[in-house]
Amino acid sequence: MPETKIDNGIVFFQAEGRLLQELGERLVASPEVALVELIKNSYDADSPLCSVTLEDAGKSLVVQDLGNGMTDEDFKAKWMRIATDNKIEVRQSKKYKRKLTGQKGIGRFAVRFLGRTLHLDTVAWDEERKHKTRLIAEFDWEKIDKEEDLNKAEISYQLFKVDENITTGTTLKIQRLKIDKGFIDSSKFHTAVMRIVTPLNGLDWGRFNQTVSYKNGDPGFSVDLPGSSGEYKKQLDVAKYILDRAWARLTIDFNKGKLIYTVTFGGEKASRELNVDFESSITNGLFADIRFFPRRKGVFNQMDEMDVDGRLAWTWVRDNQGVGIVDHGFRIKPYGFGDDDWLILDRDKAHSERKWKTKIAEEYFPMTAGEKIHPIENPMLNLPSNFQLVGAVFVESKGRTGTGSNEDLIPSMDREGFIENEAFKELFEIVRGGVEFLASKDKKRLQRLDEKRSEEAEEKVRYDLKMAIEHIKESQTLTRSDKTRIVEEYSNLAKHVDEVEQYDKEARRKLETMSLLGVVAGFMTHEASRIIEVLQDAIEKLKAIAKQHPNLSEKVVELEKSYETFSSYVNYTKTFIGTAQENIVSKFKADAQIRKVIKQFGDFAEENKIKIKCEVKEDTEVPAMPVTIYSGVLLNLYTNALKAILASKTHVENPTILFRIWNEEKDHIVEVHDTGIGIPPSLRKRIWDPGFTTTSQLNNPLGTGMGLGLSLIKELVTQLGGTASVIDPAEGFNTCFRVVFRGDKRK
Repeated sequence: MPETKIDNGIVFFQAEGRLLQELGERLVASPEVALVELIKNSYDADSPLCSVTLEDAGKSLVVQDLGNGMTDEDFKAKWMRIATDNKIEVRQSKKYKRKLTGQKGIGRFAVRFLGRTLHLDTVAWDEERKHKTRLIAEFDWEKIDKEEDLNKAEISYQLFKVDENITTGTTLKIQRLKIDKGFIDSSKFHTAVMRIVTPLNGLDWGRFNQTVSYKNGDPGFSVDLPGSSGEYKKQLDVAKYILDRAWARLTIDFNKGKLIYTVTFGGEKASRELNVDFESSITNGLFADIRFFPRRKGVFNQMDEMDVDGRLAWTWVRDNQGVGIVDHGFRIKPYGFGDDDWLILDRDKAHSERKWKTKIAEEYFPMTAGEKIHPIENPMLNLPSNFQLVGAVFVESKGRTGTGSNEDLIPSMDREGFIENEAFKELFEIVRGGVEFLASKDKKRLQRLDEKRSEEAEEKVRYDLKMAIEHIKESQTLTRSDKTRIVEEYSNLAKHVDEVEQYDKEARRKLETMSLLGVVAGFMTHEASRIIEVLQDAIEKLKAIAKQHPNLSEKVVELEKSYETFSSYVNYTKTFIGTAQENIVSKFKADAQIRKVIKQFGDFAEENKIKIKCEVKEDTEVPAMPVTIYSGVLLNLYTNALKAILASKTHVENPTILFRIWNEEKDHIVEVHDTGIGIPPSLRKRIWDPGFTTTSQLNNPLGTGMGLGLSLIKELVTQLGGTASVIDPAEGFNTCFRVVFRGDKRK
């Protein structure tokens, strides 16, 4: 049967009132982002200030600006029109020609995320009426939600003629708040908002600078939040001071297909530069200013000018860590916030990746075959992590043009990041490539510094020996034969300088190589936990079988004992790794920590008839530090003592390890005595060298030492301002290691 047309016509899209709920509550991810959307509108309205206050005993949030305001025509055609294309067509503000931050015409509906009703009060100059007007409107969002047709949702307003002296601007009074007033008034909320609104003072914005350019009489823009935000402002004051003292600075300038990386190290005038041709969909290009703060000697040594000590400086770096993205003057979440790793730096650092991730690095500064193979040479292993970087990438996203184009950087609808299109992939390639360029240049510089220090030390030794020989030759108290003999000995000593230099290089190589095993330890701990679960299940089944086959009982008991020991080791390691990642600094009791460490090898010590003694009072407190450092130092000293005893067990009577821990004034002192083989005076300096070990061949679980324990102890304790040394032991013992941790007020 042929088809017969029975009707035709035109239909239109319809929207229910709850569409505004979707726009306001579903397309904004957090209260600080919602508030920033309203602050951006104040900026676009040419206001010099946006103030945020709490009124009505904290029941209302008021956002007020001194901008252009809205006439009734603006209100009807722009505010009341959803997704207006006004900011797409007009990309500059009316008065000061600011580059507009808004793009989609829905940012104002962020008020829905914050409260249930809105009182709008706006004053503007009406060009047609030739006088100022005040428009007042009320919005009850829950009432609007109930409308089946959004076009039928009635919003009443009043329009008044006002005196010429009345200041223009818009006030949004958000009532019946959905978020707790305590949160709005908290320092956490202040900081979150200000980090978005006011990117770090002291960073170079390049050609995107909007804060120091006062064209067209623009007075600039600032934000006042409820309560006191003085602490954040204080941080802004010291920001430039700290940023200028970074170990290194990376700038990235990309414009019209030309990409320039520049790396400058602190204290050096010369910079390292790379110029690259790079095609991209990022129309307006980008500029990045990134500062590098590795934990190295010399960083923040002298910080007296602004009463900023090194600890405060490192705290500031930690609080401001990460590489953010600033679009049209406002920072974009989540890039560089919290645990965000958009450049995949932390992941690659944790996995000890050895290959460049970007095509830029592979093409313009590739690694040699030797660099790829040897850890000490590999620059990728020198890649900065997020907590070592403070910086920002400045862009001006083009946004949607209304034509459906998906090119260029496009903010996502929920104001959280950009759409991951080709332009965003190019943004990643450019910025990540810059960080890899920094890692490459930093590695080469470190190698040059090591070589320079080594040469200087070698030259000094040679000079000292030369001067000693001259002094001996000129001595009036030595006989000719004595002079000849001593000069010969000094000359032979000079020949050994080259051997010592080579030994030092090998020691450093061992340390870097072994440090890579940290990731393996984490992986093995994770896998071991899984194995423990399987073992536990297997043991239970073997117990049942052993009841029917008694000859298996002895093996089951032995297996269960081994399982318990292995499980305790893994649980201790998991706790250690977990606390190490948190890196919490606090005071704690020494007694509990030493007992926990001793317990780990308790069965091992008992099997080998090694007595463990501990002299520590229950109330002895350890100065504030990460508990993992303290526990790690104790564990290494303990296992070192066990190995020393086992290495000489055949001729040691009553093998014993003695722990002595006490506080003396502001110092916390740990001593570990043992009856092991002892340390010859000639080796007392060498035992602290990385890779130096005399017990690596012992046939027991402790005999797999890599020679890193004592060198790590020395390094960690020194970083905390303390000392680690070998001293004369107590009577009856052959060796004593002493570690002194300084109290809070000691430097």
